[in-house]
Amino acid sequence: MSLLHAVEDYLGSIDTWPVYIINYLFVNTPSPPVVEELTAFFAGNGVPETLADRLYRACNPPATNEFVCQLFYTRYSLWHTYDTVRRLSKY
Repeated sequence: MSLLHAVEDYLGSIDTWPVYIINYLFVNTPSPPVVEELTAFFAGNGVPETLADRLYRACNPPATNEFVCQLFYTRYSLWHTYDTVRRLSKY
């Protein structure tokens, strides 16, 4: 099973995902705001962090940067740890 299909098992078809998420995955250069939005979307919809990270890295080569990877896991951890982060996140 491909990474995309595995994530679609949690989120439904990529055709139904918000356009900004698809842009963040495939087009936008990774940045803290982009990673924050992606982690909120994936974590908020129950996608395991390792699966979400693997998909992001596969879809966006600059996301393989160590700083981006660390930021991704930090944001995921914050999302799961702090209720205020969840309340303020868009997913």
